[in-house]
Parts: sequence; C-alpha cells; structure tokens
Amino acid sequence: TGTTSTGTTGVQTCPGPCSAVTGDGLVLRLTSAGGYPSAVAAAAFSASRSFRAFSALTPGVSNTIAASVGGSPCSGGLSLAATPTFSTSLYKASWVRAVLRTTMVYVDYPVLSIGFSLRDADGRARVMRPDLVNVSGVALSDSCNVANIDATSGIGFCDLVVASSAFSAAPGTQDVPVTLTVLYAGQPAATAVVTAHLARRIVASALPSGALGALIAMPQSPRLPTETFTITMSAGSGTTSLFSFQTNIYFDESRFTYSGDAFVSSTLYTLSLGVTHNGSNSFVSVISSAINKDSPSIKGDAIPLLTATFAVASAAPAATYPTAFTATVISFSDPGNNRFYQNQPAQFTDARGGLQSSGQMAVWAPDAVALLAYPSSAELFNAYPLNGTSVTADVMTRLVVRSVCTTGSGCSTGSDSTSSTVANCSSTTVAGHGALSGCRLTVGASTTSGAEAVVITAAFRSLDPADVSVRVWHPSAIAVSAAQTTLRRIQNARVPGSCAAAYQRTALAVTATFGGTARPDFDADVTCLTTLTSSNASVVSVAGGQATGLDIGTSAVSAPNGVGALTITVSPATVSVSCVSAVLIQDSTTKFVPASVATRSLNITDAVSVSASYVKNAEQALLAEGVGGSIIAFASLSDGTFHELLPSTGLTISAYAGFDSVLNASTLVSGNSNYYRAFVKANAPNGADSCALNARWVDTCTQSLLGSGPIAVNVSMPVAQSASVVVSTACGTGATCSLTRTGNAAVRLGRLTSAQLAVTVTFPGQSPISFTSDSRTVYEVVSGSDLVSVSSTGLVTARASGTSFGEAVINVTFPSYSRASNVWASVKVRVDVVTAISWQAWPYPSYTGATATTTLRGVHCTGKYQRATISVAANVSDGTTADISTSNYLTASSASPGVIASPITRVSSQLLIDGVVATGSASITVIFDGSVSQAAVIDVPTTKALVSALQWTTSWQSNSPRTFAAIIGGTQITGVKATFDDGTQFTDAISGPAATWISPSSYLLFNSLDDQYITISAAGVATILASSYRDPASLTVASGVCLSAPNVTALTQVYANLEPAVGDLDLGNRYGLPFSADGVTTLTVGQTFTVPMRINFGTVAYFTFATFKLLYPSDYIRVTAINYTLPTAYSGGVDYCNNNTLGAINCFPSTGFATSLLRNNPAYVIGSITFNVVSAVPGVGNFTVPAYSAGLATSSTQVTQYPVGGGTPTAGPGPVVFNGGTLGSRRRSIADADAPASLARRSGPCDQCQPAQSSAVCGVGQCTRQCYGDANADCVFNGADASYLKTILLNQPVSPAYNTITQWQLRQLTPLFDIFDPT
Repeated sequence: TGTTSTGTTGVQTCPGPCSAVTGDGLVLRLTSAGGYPSAVAAAAFSASRSFRAFSALTPGVSNTIAASVGGSPCSGGLSLAATPTFSTSLYKASWVRAVLRTTMVYVDYPVLSIGFSLRDADGRARVMRPDLVNVSGVALSDSCNVANIDATSGIGFCDLVVASSAFSAAPGTQDVPVTLTVLYAGQPAATAVVTAHLARRIVASALPSGALGALIAMPQSPRLPTETFTITMSAGSGTTSLFSFQTNIYFDESRFTYSGDAFVSSTLYTLSLGVTHNGSNSFVSVISSAINKDSPSIKGDAIPLLTATFAVASAAPAATYPTAFTATVISFSDPGNNRFYQNQPAQFTDARGGLQSSGQMAVWAPDAVALLAYPSSAELFNAYPLNGTSVTADVMTRLVVRSVCTTGSGCSTGSDSTSSTVANCSSTTVAGHGALSGCRLTVGASTTSGAEAVVITAAFRSLDPADVSVRVWHPSAIAVSAAQTTLRRIQNARVPGSCAAAYQRTALAVTATFGGTARPDFDADVTCLTTLTSSNASVVSVAGGQATGLDIGTSAVSAPNGVGALTITVSPATVSVSCVSAVLIQDSTTKFVPASVATRSLNITDAVSVSASYVKNAEQALLAEGVGGSIIAFASLSDGTFHELLPSTGLTISAYAGFDSVLNASTLVSGNSNYYRAFVKANAPNGADSCALNARWVDTCTQSLLGSGPIAVNVSMPVAQSASVVVSTACGTGATCSLTRTGNAAVRLGRLTSAQLAVTVTFPGQSPISFTSDSRTVYEVVSGSDLVSVSSTGLVTARASGTSFGEAVINVTFPSYSRASNVWASVKVRVDVVTAISWQAWPYPSYTGATATTTLRGVHCTGKYQRATISVAANVSDGTTADISTSNYLTASSASPGVIASPITRVSSQLLIDGVVATGSASITVIFDGSVSQAAVIDVPTTKALVSALQWTTSWQSNSPRTFAAIIGGTQITGVKATFDDGTQFTDAISGPAATWISPSSYLLFNSLDDQYITISAAGVATILASSYRDPASLTVASGVCLSAPNVTALTQVYANLEPAVGDLDLGNRYGLPFSADGVTTLTVGQTFTVPMRINFGTVAYFTFATFKLLYPSDYIRVTAINYTLPTAYSGGVDYCNNNTLGAINCFPSTGFATSLLRNNPAYVIGSITFNVVSAVPGVGNFTVPAYSAGLATSSTQVTQYPVGGGTPTAGPGPVVFNGGTLGSRRRSIADADAPASLARRSGPCDQCQPAQSSAVCGVGQCTRQCYGDANADCVFNGADASYLKTILLNQPVSPAYNTITQWQLRQLTPLFDIFDPT
C-alpha cells in the first residue's frame, strides 16, 4: 500500500517502504593496504574489522584503512571518504651477535672496532634502536654511537679507542674478553662476548748518550693500502749545538708515497725540502736550520727535528717490508756553519725493537674478517594453497672488512648482499617447510607444514658462519562457505545484453587455520586472499568473493586444487521482488572508530581493530545547494535475501513530483559509473519527504518494471548569516582599491583601470560559499556612478571619460534568492588621477649631500658649464606622490635655446640639462604623458664655480690602498675629487661622468715628485717605472689659475712595487716596501723579516724553471729559515734551496712542469726566506740575482727559455735600507707649512696680482702670498727664482733652510697660468 503525493507534475503514488530494515542488504567493506579485506553485513550502516598484520605489516611502518559500501566482498562498491592511519612500533632487541673488525689492536693504532647484529624476539632485524650499547672488559676512552645502527638490518659498529694503559709491555699479544651489552632505559636486553687481541707495547730505542746521528721512529702497526702513517726524526749532537742539518730519506714509491707537503718541523727548526721521484730509490731531501741558534734545546741526545706523513700505495702487496725506509745524514752543522757530522746512515726503531739500519713497515690486505647475516623477513605465511603464489625470505649477508679508520671516524660499514657468490647458505631444517636456493628460502608448493624455526647457515671462506631463522606458518582447515548455497531465478529479471534469465548471487567466505609453529594456531578470514574457482563456470561464476548463478545445475566452488570445496546449486525455482530499497549516503560522512589508530606494538599475529559507519540522508539534512550524496539501491527478494541494483542492471533514479525542483538525481558518481548521485539544485526550496526520490528497477530487455521504492531526503537549508564583498585584485597602495581612467597619466604609474570583486555568502555551520558569478547576485553602484561601472560578474571598471575623481560605493544584494535576501554587503573603490607634477634640478654627477639647484655655472676657467639631472614627482588625487624621474613618458624642452639647448636629453634614463651655451636664464618645461606639465627657470650666471678643494681618491690595490703594483710600464688611472666654491663636487674628476665633457687637464695639473718611480700624465694616468725601496713616491695635483681663484693643491704618497713580468722572478713584499718587516718602514737591527719569492707563470699551459742564485747583503743580515716548495701542480725532480755559502742562496729545481692550475697568477709564491738584521750600522745593501733561468712551454716536452740564455729578473732584485740609511739624492719632501713668516707678515695691494705683474706691481715689501713666482721666498720675483726652480727640477742641493719645500712654495711653481685668458 502507499500514499498519494501531489506535486507540480501531477498526482503520483508513492510505494511504501520495504518491510525489512532499510540498509540490511548492504555490504560495508573495510580494507587495509597491508592486511586482508573483510566483508561484513552492514547492520545499521556500520561494520567492524580486525586486521591481522601478516607479512606486510612489518614493525615500524604506517598503514591506512579504507571503507567502501556495496559491491562484492572483495571488489567494487562505492568508496567512502575517510582513510584513518595506524602504525606499528618496533620491538626491542633481545639477541645480539658481535664480531671483530680490528683483528689486532696496537698501541699506536688503538682502535677497537666491533660489528654487531641485533634481532627481536621474533627474529626480526628491524628493531627499536637501543638507548646504549656498552662495551666493557678493556679500558676505553670512547663509547659506541648507537645512531649508526642501520634501521633495516639491525647492524651497527662500535669504533672505540683503547686506552694506552691497557697495553702490556710484555712480549706477545694479550687476549682480552670484551662484553658488548645492549640496553634500553638502563636495563640489559642482550649481550655478546668477543676476544680482543692487543699487541705488546714496544718501547722505542734511543741513540746512546753522547752519540752523534739521527734516529727515525717507525709505526709499530701495519697499514692498509691508501692509509697514512707518520714517522718522527730526532738527532743526537753530543755537546755541540745543531744549528742546521741536511738529510735524505729513501723509500720505494711502488709501495709507499709522499704527498709533497706532509713534513712538519719541530718547534726548534724551519724546513726546506724537495722530493726526487725515482721509483724504488725515491727520496725526500730535507734542509733545516734552527730558529734560535742560542737555544739550549738544539743540543743533546734526542733533539726533535721533524714529523713526516706517508701513505701506503694503493697497489702495495700485503707483506712486511723490513727495509721499507732508509736515510742518510748528509750534514750536521754548528752555528758557525761548521759541519761536525756528515754522510752517515740514520738509525731506525720499529716493531722489531732495538736500533735498526732500516725502517720496517707492514702492509695489511683489506680482507673480510667477519660475516654478519639477517633475514629479509623473519616470518612467512604460506599463501600457495590459497592462491598458488609463493613467498620468499632472503638471507642478507654483510662482510665485515678490515678498513681504514685510524680514529674510528670514516670507517667503512660495508654493504648487504643476497648473492650466493658472497656467501654460501645451507639448512638442515628446511625439509617440508620450504625450499632453499642459494640464500633464498621459498615457501610454496613444496611446503607441507609450518615450522617454528627454519635455521639457515650463511658461510664465507674460513670465517665463522652466521645463522638466521625464519618462522613458517602453514594454512590448514581451509573452508569455503556461502551466505546461501542455493541460488534461484529472479522472477521476470533478465541479464542485460544476453537477456538470459537472471539468478541470485551470494557472498562467499574462506577461512583458514594457520599453524605449525610453537605458537598457538589462529584462524583468519582469507576470502580476498584466495583464488576461488567454479567447477562448472557455465552454472556459477565466481569473482570478487561473490558467486553468481548463470544456469540451472550445480558447481563446486573451491580454493586451488579443489581445497575446501563448497557445492552451490542453481535452482529452477523463482523468487520475486518484494520491494526496492535505496538510501542516499551523504558526501564525506564516513565515521571511523577510532578516527586514527594509535601506534602500538604488534606481534605478527596481533590484530588492529577498527569500526566504521556512514550517514544516510534520513539521519542528517542536506544543508546547501550542490550538497548531496551517492545512492545505494537493492531489491528485497521474497526469500529474504537482497540483490544490489546498478545503473547497468536497469536501476533508474528520479525525483517525485514536488521534489523535481529540489533535487538533481540523474548524474552518475564521478569516477564510478555504477552509482547515481543526487544533489540539491540551485534555488531549491527546503523540504523533507520519505518519497523525495523514486528508485525503479526496470528489466533492460523487456522494459518491464521489476520493482520500485522511495528514497527519503531531508533538505533543510538555513537562511544566510552574512554576505561579504572584497576587491580581489591588487590595486593601489591604500586600504581602498584605487583605479584610474583609461586616458589619464595615472595609467603610467601602474594604476589599473578595472578590478574584480569577490562575493561570498555564509550559512550557519558552513564555510563561506562563493557567489561572485552567481546569477542571483546583484551589483549596484549606489554612489559615484560617474566614476565606475560594474558588470554582472563583479568586474569594476573606471569610466574612460571625465576628469573627476573620488570614491564610489558598490552594494551587493540577492533579492531573488529567498535564503539570502536578508543579507547584503558593500565595498568602496576609488578613481584617482594625476593632478600635477613637480620637478627639481640636481647637480650632475650626483654626490652625497647634494641639494637641488636652480643655477648652472661655468666650471673654473674651462669654458664648460655645470650640468643637472631632473627629478620629477607626480601628485595623485588620493594624496600620494610617485617618483617618475625615469619614466619613458617624460619629455622636457627649453624656452630659451640660446641659453640652454632644446630638447633636453637623457642620461641613465633620467632627463639631463647638458646643453648650456651661454649665460642668462631659460624656462624649462617638463611634460608627463603629453598632458601634465610644469615649468621652472634655470639661471646661468657669469660667476664661475671655482675649485676650492682637491682630494686624491685613487684605488691602488684592494688589499693595500697605498701600493701601486704592476709590471714595468704598467698604468693606473688615478682618482681626484674636486670641490667647488658653490658646494658642488666632481667625486671622480678624472674618469667619472664629469670627464665626459670637461677634460681634467683643462683645470688640473698633475706632477710626480719622484718620477724615477712613478710618472703621471696631464690626464692623471700614473705609470710605474721602478720600485721605491725606502719611501713612498709623492704625487701632487693643483688647480689651474683662474681669475682670483686660490691655487689649490693636494698630495698623495704611494709605494711603487713592481710586479714580475711573465717568466720573471720577484723578491720581497708584494705590497708596501719590498724589503720591510711591516711593509712601511725600513729595517733596523734585531728585526726579522721574510722575503717571499714569486714567479709569474703567465697564461701558457706549462712553466718550468731550472735554477737561480740569490745574493744577499750578509754584512747586515743572516738567513734564519728557507721555505721552498714547488706548487702541487708541479711535476719534476729535486727542488730545494741551500745557504751553504754565506751571502748566497742557491735553488736547484730540476726540470718539471707546472700545469694550468697556475695560469694567470702573477704572484705565485714558490717559497720564502727569513732573515734577521744583525748589524746596527746605517746603510744600504742589495739583493741581486746573478743567475736565473726559466722556461715557458706549450706542452710537456717543449721548453722556451726565459730570459733567452738566462738573465737577471726585472722585478725582484733591489736595494734594502738598514737603520735609516739613505738611498742618495731624491725629491725633497713636501711640508704642510705655509709661506715663511717674512712673507706672511704683510698685506698690500697685490692680493689679485698676476704672475706677469709680480715684478712691476709687487715690489719689495709689498709681496703677499697671492703673488705667484717667488719660488725662493725672498719677496722678490726675479732671476733668482728661476735659478732656484732649476735646482729643484734638477734635484740639486740647495741651502739647508730650503731642504723642505713648503706648500706655499709649491703654489709658486705652478705653470697653469692661462696667458690667453682675456680676463
């Protein structure tokens, strides 16, 4: 029976609901990515499931749970939204195996390295990381680092340093039991014991008391290939002070290597050394001298000389080499350079004990010393009886290899392998439980029972084997069951497409008991893990854990090989459709308990339990347009069973009359065409009805109605709470959006002409809903309609025409939408225009502290005028201003082109007033965007801007501002800042922007007072000619004579220091004075100074040099140290320097080649010599290089000598000044003193007199500081001044009273008098 419903489409009969509880026929399926799915009847729209971990849920991993409704037990259905996660925690280790990585521990190589493997109680290598791994039984100075334990393999290494007190002096080795303990929270969890082997302590021998000679101490311990080791050398000198020594250390380069920079001197000596590469007879030659010849420490039986580092060659065979090193003492010399011991072999002490004539060195092989193993999976579940698939576990092996790690850091941990070529695997317990092939255990067809432990032994050569165990679970009592074993024909129903009779379908279930271990058996639902088959596929089909009848007859449904067979009968009897039930499941309403499963400790057979439910529309209302849900429908059959209905089997959904304006029910679920989705239409009214939707099952072959049923829906959309409108486009700089008109200049400021609004409406309990483009949204300009217009989709546009500006208000309402007609919102938008521009002129070039100007003057007496840039600001109607100085839409012109030329040009994108042609005034007009303009007057007076101050600003060297360093003839553009009496500045008068229109030589005079070192051109370009060895060179700049301008001068002092040319040898400091302790003062007695040696390698591919000799002034200085090392990119023979002859240093590098690593380096330091000043007598000595030969090459076989036939370097040699000695005549210094008092005491009528007028007008007694030409300061301008000028220019001696030239006299000597100046 049903009720009658009246709707807009007429009268319809609503069938009554099914008598069964709605939803009982649905299947809510829960699945885990790592477990097995479960099919559960969904009573009250909920289900629960326990997931067993099985092999996929290993400890320490995360997993998810998903839910679906409908479909078969193992596939299909409608996926629901929520996917809670859970994770499993790691178990503590309860077992550990330890092995030694260091087979012997030496006192000079005290690393004890222990490898270990961890497993939990189930044999899994993936364990919880211990809090501590403790090692006891031997004195240690370190502890294990648990952070390096591998999370997958459970393998870790302890690299510990054994304390020196643990080593015994007794012969032989010590066997010490060492216990490794794994602890959690301070509690032991597992222990293992290994026996460490400690080598005896060998006390190094010493030379007999009073004996002369050298003793070299070798390592006691072996080394691996590529590993480094050190040797130490000491000397016995008896009662004589050992001031200097020379020795050669010999070795075989096929077994041991020397890196070239591994010698370290003791605190008593400095070293100079070279290496000769000669195969088995290679040697390092060492030359050294004491730092302090008077030190008592350079005398005695055990004087420390040096420490050297070598390495074992990568291809050195493992062996003990008793003659690995030999050495010869070439000479021991006393402070007077007398050789008191020479040409004698050195003694050695090594692992053999006693004194030896050679040094022994043992080489280890990087062999495997231990084997560790672990299973890739500790438990296997045999799935073969269920689906014919085998499962495997690999025995992972780790070879522990003796490695290079002298301090415990950087030790190689090796890598894991499953290859049988690494280890051999065997088992005596595998029969019946699996098959072992190589190191892989397979559980499958050959497995007939479970096992608590299949023990597999991994072996490698003669190393101790490693065991792993794998637990095997085997299924038994496999049973197939079905919800119903008889399937009947559904009356009047046919299969779509074939139109064959349609029969019932039923859910299948497969259970199995897993056992065979020492642990309790357990039952598991393995339905979806099992491959089910039908013995008569034409009668019953099986898929997804569901059986479907196809034709009358019987069929056995079973697991593979007929296991657990269940007979299903397809009967000719019929069942009828009682009714159709359907529910609407709301979007995103799946609920899980718990919502997120917490991390927990799981055994393999433990379970994760979770429950889920979903909400149907009868329980919760649809609250908004577009909200709905998916529809699940099924037929209730007369025998009490259920049959799910799909669109493909004839299901249709439609809205009943009255609800057709509320719901849209004709679309399919996105991504799943098996289900319909219904949702609330736009403008739908509220309503609730048990007959809102009609589910109809129609036979697709006959089109006859098989059944129908109502779907209850409750649409209860609340009234809007609020509305909001904002400008979504970024526009303007203030809180309110600012637009501008299309034709206004504000467009050039980046102001937009339109902006988009964004509208939302908020309903109770819901997130804001966008209504921007909704047809029910009405936009209205309620004020400022002359400013903007707005489209139906919320685009606000400034009106193109008009000059007005201001604020517009836009209201947003929803008059045709009943649930939002009560809310509205408004937003303000401005329209702004450029109202005016303003501009100022600024001095060009710009400088710090500049101010705006309206005047451009002539510059000194150059005939050129000042320039100015124009800065422009635009005023906007919203009160803001914008800097438009570089806008491309600016133009400017002059109304008086006879004063300032027009049009105005640009510099660096800014307008530049550069066309001054005469004095006067000119009106300059600046126009923006062709529409907005501003005019202002620029004056060009007759008064000139005169130089009032000069300052040197030259950047000579970045790391030495007072050094001019270059090769001979090298140039440097100097820098001068000129300040004028009107306050303007040229910060770089020589090469800055000012020099582009005013030549520096037109108003500046440059002069060098030391032109034997540096000259300077009229344009301010300095040229270096020689190094200044005592004092810096002096350069001056003065302003030219112009009207009544004072003569302005500035002085700078700079050290001239030549750089070496290509192939040249340079000596001394690169910056400052070449020969000086601090680079700025000459040397005094007692000072120590270092002379670096540099070579310019140029740009050639190779450079080679053979020999050079350096003579030094031995009357003043003595050599204290020589450091001579060829670059690391150099390949060649012996390279060292000696000081065997007082006053001379000879360097003997054999031919070799420096590669391109040294290209373009004009100052590569190849060594240095340290001297001590021993004489207090003032004077000058010289460094000279009488012999020097070098070569440039383009290949490793071609050499071109430089200089040709040898020669003297250009940059390096030169004088060195001691104790204030003089270099002879030089330019006189410039004092800051002004005119002598006799000249400054008067003031007369000659303040403005010109030089040519001085003699006539400025008579005796009338001379003032303004009268030029009186060079000798005698108040008379006559021939005596010319004679004095001559002595100055020729650098001849003059009266002692005038040895220092005053600044006043310097101004008298300026030649910048423009006699052609009409003024």
